[in-house]
Amino acid sequence: MFDKLYLLVLSLGILAKVRGQYEVADSLVHEKGRCVTYGFSENNIHYNVYNGEPKEITDSNAISLMKDFCPMFQNQPVCCDSTQIKEFAEKIKLAANLLANCAACWANFRTILCQQMCSPDQSTFMEIPETFPTTAGPLAARSYRTSLTKEYAVKLFDSCREVTSFGLSAIGMICADMDCTYVRLLKTLGDNSTGARAPYFTDYYVGNSRSVEITPLKADVLTHCWEPTPEGEEACTCDDCSEACKNEMMVTAPPPTEPFQILGLDGITAIMGALYLLLAFLIGLHCLVRWAYNRYVRRGDSDSMDSGSSIGDIKRGLVKKIGHKMVSKGLTIDTIIANGFHIWSSICCRHPGKCMIGSILGVAVFTSGLSYFKITTDPVKLWSSSTSTARQQKDFFDHHFTPFYRTTQVVIKPNGQEPEEYKVAAKRHENVKFGSVLSKEVLTEAMTLQNILVNITAKSNGQTVSLEDVCYKPLAPDNNNCAIVSPLQWFQNSQDNLNIERGSKTYLDHMYYCARNYLSPMDGANTGIPCIGLFGGPAITNLVYGGYNGENFESAESILITIPLNNHLTNNTAALAWEKEFLNYMKKYSNDKIKVSFSAERAIEDEISESSFQDLYTVFISYVLMFIYVSLTLGKLQFSCSSNIIQAKSVVGLAGVIIVLCSVACSLGIFSFFGWEATLIVIEVVPFLVLAVGVDNIYILVQALQKDPPKSVSNVPQQISIVFGRIGPSMLLSGCCETVAFSLGALSTMPAVKNFSLYAALAVFINFLLQCTAFLSVITWDLKRQLSGRYDCFCCLRNEEVENKSSKKGVVAVAIEKYWAPALFSSKCLRGAVVAFFIFISCASIGMMNRIDIGLDQTVALPHDSYLGDYYRDIFSQLRVGPPVYFVFHNKGDTWQRFPKRVAQDEICMGRSCNATSALNYLKRQSTISNYSTIATPPNSWLDDYFSWLDPTFECCRIYFNGTFCPSTDRTSTCYPCLKKSDGERPPSNLFFQHLPSFLNDNPNAEYCAKGGHALYADAVEFAYGRQKDSDQPVAIQSAYFQAYHTPLHKSADFITAYKRALDIADEMSSQVGNMTVYPYSVFYLFYEQYLTIQDETIVNLLLCIMSVFIMSFILLGFNLGPALIITITVAMITADMFGLMYLWGITLNAVSLVNLVMSVGISVEFSSHIVKSFTKSKAIGRMDKSYDALVRTGPSVLSGITLTKFVGIIVLAFAKSQIFEIFYFRMYLGIVILGALHSLVFLPTLLSFIGFTNNFEAHSTKYDAVQTSTPDNDRSPTDSGVNLKEAVSPPINVARFACDPAESPSFMSPNLQSYKLVTQTDNSTHCDSNIDANATRVSPNNSATRSPSTSLRSGGSLKSTKSGASVVVSMNDNTGTRNRPQNIKVYDQIDYSNTAKYGVPV
Repeated sequence: MFDKLYLLVLSLGILAKVRGQYEVADSLVHEKGRCVTYGFSENNIHYNVYNGEPKEITDSNAISLMKDFCPMFQNQPVCCDSTQIKEFAEKIKLAANLLANCAACWANFRTILCQQMCSPDQSTFMEIPETFPTTAGPLAARSYRTSLTKEYAVKLFDSCREVTSFGLSAIGMICADMDCTYVRLLKTLGDNSTGARAPYFTDYYVGNSRSVEITPLKADVLTHCWEPTPEGEEACTCDDCSEACKNEMMVTAPPPTEPFQILGLDGITAIMGALYLLLAFLIGLHCLVRWAYNRYVRRGDSDSMDSGSSIGDIKRGLVKKIGHKMVSKGLTIDTIIANGFHIWSSICCRHPGKCMIGSILGVAVFTSGLSYFKITTDPVKLWSSSTSTARQQKDFFDHHFTPFYRTTQVVIKPNGQEPEEYKVAAKRHENVKFGSVLSKEVLTEAMTLQNILVNITAKSNGQTVSLEDVCYKPLAPDNNNCAIVSPLQWFQNSQDNLNIERGSKTYLDHMYYCARNYLSPMDGANTGIPCIGLFGGPAITNLVYGGYNGENFESAESILITIPLNNHLTNNTAALAWEKEFLNYMKKYSNDKIKVSFSAERAIEDEISESSFQDLYTVFISYVLMFIYVSLTLGKLQFSCSSNIIQAKSVVGLAGVIIVLCSVACSLGIFSFFGWEATLIVIEVVPFLVLAVGVDNIYILVQALQKDPPKSVSNVPQQISIVFGRIGPSMLLSGCCETVAFSLGALSTMPAVKNFSLYAALAVFINFLLQCTAFLSVITWDLKRQLSGRYDCFCCLRNEEVENKSSKKGVVAVAIEKYWAPALFSSKCLRGAVVAFFIFISCASIGMMNRIDIGLDQTVALPHDSYLGDYYRDIFSQLRVGPPVYFVFHNKGDTWQRFPKRVAQDEICMGRSCNATSALNYLKRQSTISNYSTIATPPNSWLDDYFSWLDPTFECCRIYFNGTFCPSTDRTSTCYPCLKKSDGERPPSNLFFQHLPSFLNDNPNAEYCAKGGHALYADAVEFAYGRQKDSDQPVAIQSAYFQAYHTPLHKSADFITAYKRALDIADEMSSQVGNMTVYPYSVFYLFYEQYLTIQDETIVNLLLCIMSVFIMSFILLGFNLGPALIITITVAMITADMFGLMYLWGITLNAVSLVNLVMSVGISVEFSSHIVKSFTKSKAIGRMDKSYDALVRTGPSVLSGITLTKFVGIIVLAFAKSQIFEIFYFRMYLGIVILGALHSLVFLPTLLSFIGFTNNFEAHSTKYDAVQTSTPDNDRSPTDSGVNLKEAVSPPINVARFACDPAESPSFMSPNLQSYKLVTQTDNSTHCDSNIDANATRVSPNNSATRSPSTSLRSGGSLKSTKSGASVVVSMNDNTGTRNRPQNIKVYDQIDYSNTAKYGVPV
């Protein structure tokens, strides 16, 4: 009973005591001049309850601190003692570091805290809802309620809303939420949970008070951010307070550039459309005038304007005198060239062994340079010239500061886990949906993988290399942990910390807090774990998580683990070895719970090199197939196996391919000897180009010899020299055009284009020389072998029984002669439509040029199955921040020497009292329009942080008694501020350089001084030192940089735009700093600089190449303007069409495609020059016949030598592993070959039939065009000669000379004529005829020279030949159709056949 009574009394006593506590709090008097707290309780955390009057402060240090932090209450009694003031001054320094840039924000933030702690009218706006007893006697306040108006809360928040620090929202860091609001700010200021900043819980009540005794704080005590503070501090700058901006300081994104349009259409497309319509109209008008002229003036001579003699053409118009001069000069040059090739080939063919030995010795000498051969895969050397601006700026940055670190990165994604909802304590236990990547299972796997990577070791130069040996350590030597940037740093890379649970708090509460407050050294989620990583730096949320929107990291899709390694200018052997082991491990890594993608600094270079060397096998197979095709098609197959072996040309084909390889090897050897490094582009592209040029020449030469073979072994040298006298000028034309064109391409500033052009020009030239020497020896030996009946490849074996005679024409030649050419020339309307169609395609292609994308995405340079493909896709889709950008200030004069002066500082800095138009203020404003400027964050300014670090208020810069620097972490020694308060907010001029090195070496710490510059700015400043030896005191600054970040960049266009914007910003900043140069630097600028000018460079390079083609064609065609123009037009149209193909096939414009475009000019010359040369050398009369003859004679060589040969090789490239091969080589090569073939075999002959210039060589020829020393066909008499009669309705009749070979006669005949008869008469009355007209009857042989054929022509006329002495007179009778009366047509030409030698046929 006693016990129960005792317990009851005890319980009542406890209840009375507790009730008394609340009664004391409720009994406080709330009136002006009264406090509610004063002094610390015994635990030095909570304040004692005190409802008395304010008291005076007598401690001098406290008075000084009161003046600094709470000046509104200085020199008056207050409700706080000196201990509270000192503690407050110490704890608020972290916030001061974040907010001090804006005086109004900092003043307002101090004001609310000072009012709570020290206001003499404390009781008028504060209540104490809960107290607790202390052993010392007085009650202590456990919590507070502070009332303030909404206007007060909003004004406080707005004054700090735009203030930034470390590139982030300062108020967001205080809120631990970048989406901070005034409600969230007040909640954070009143939160005293473990790790939070407030020493006690304060409930900020916003609005009208619930008690009449309480008067909420009013906003009139606060300062707007655009106003000076009551203490006289300047208003916030425009960048920290947009309302303080003057109109001229506002930055807005300029309106998007209006595209060039005409009548709502793309401007270029509209212009080309109008041009095409104009050309079509002019062509149509011309055709109409011609039709009317022929119909009503010349009465049916439908092709009279297509024909006509060359002399008649020359005598026309105003070009009479010029024409004669051109003819004279042209004939002289043509004769000299032909004679030169004839003499040279004659020497080579008579001494093939000596010629071959000389060629081999020359190749041996030139290829000896291959001993110096080096191939570079360094992307810097491949894509950036050593003289380019970006390359020089990179070199400057690397030498004057520190090379940007090497990046190793892993992207982790969940594999099938489901998101989960969790009640986050910080959101008052509201449900928050966390993505599956935030599950403990995924984080555990990520931590396990990270710990494995940290322990990877490698061997380098016989020594073991660990990550610690090569990693980046920003806080060394104070902290030697590697800077591994990952969300696992929020748990200090400890699985135990990840598994921690305290009460209802778990790892998710901690992550939620750290994601919004990653700079916090304390635990704000009541788990006892800090957010700062082991390496002493923060794991910034948008750098460690990816794939989320806004600031809601809970929806993240991936984890990013970044391991930066130190980068050195010369020796990175250890880092390369570690990266190799890292890649080897990650390639083998597999986990069912997570999916990973990864990369290292060396990864892309390794992948490109490996895939390129693998693709060399594909290229090799391509060349082998082309060799097989050449070997099979060069020879003429017959039904006899033995004959086929004898007629085969596999050795010739092999020799041609070997000559190509030798020419490429010589080119590589010569440039290697002079120290040039080759590239994979050179090795892969140049052989293809030279093979295209070389094989075509081989086909033309071999097929010409097959048409006009020697009749005996002894006749071989003579016959080859004659044929080569005809073929050589054409080979010289194409070779010189290509060599000069490629040489001009070397003027490019792009290394890839320049190297290709140089190697290609030299290789093409050497290939031409070898074809004129070594190949002539090979063809001489091969013809002798063939005439001797020896087998190809087995020349020791001989079959004398096999008759060596020429076979019929090849399939390609027959197809062109019997099907393609007749079809193409069957109708003038068809030919006109062909020309119109090709012009339309070219105009449309030019209209597409400006729509072609620019750049080369990194993924395109990789193989289809490369692991880096997944990595780049993840990075582009997941990354939340772009690459860093450094704005480098370089001294051009004495700017940095006068920098201690305030005027110079104001031109750069961005803090308060700096010029509103300063360089960094301008850069900071650009970050507010990041969608345009691509600058995502304000710059990190060592200059402004240095000023804050020097501020004696924060006690960051301190010195020992002996004057040496005292770190902020040393709290035991007696240290003194570096500056006096009387020095102001900036250091005196004589002290500016004195403490700057200490600032750059001081490690930041969140507890005492967050402004230490070592982590961010250790290498940001390059000093100039005094002249005294061993001087370590800087006297000036040579250069310095300020860092910001780009927005996320996903594709080439983004990178190019970012570089352009950075250049514009740097130019504007340069204008703000006087005698200084400002330039931007980022690691990717080096590769994208070329794209700023690639359009102009493309146009210039191609125009130079095309102009060189015209000049060389004009000279080598004997100053024949017309054919040179036609070659140039055709080459230009093929090149233009390539742009259309690039747009339609998704090929971007970059260095690789520009190389191919330059190459297309060279191959286009090969496609067109031989056809045009054949046209000019043709003995046919009139454009129609000459173009028809050129197509039939040269078309098979073009189709077989270039088109089909390359097509066989190109198809293989489609199976290459590398995407760059498939896109830029297969697609573009295929386009070059197809477009070249179409233009040479379709467009060019039809164009020549309309506008072919016939003023030089129809009436004139060299002896190599008119002499034939052997008879191609055995079934023809050596004395046969022929006459080609072209039917015409009205005189004169055009007559042409040609060989009477039935297989060759049609080459002079235009199939669109209604009737065509051939009658041949010679002294011995032998007869050879051909009937071209399908509707006419073949003329029967007749020994009587006066007998007329029994068949009539078109309208009843007759054709006959009359012998007259030693000549043949050709006449023709024709009825004129509707008038139906005989008309005798006069004799147009008499041909002397007294000489029985055959008339030769030009190529």
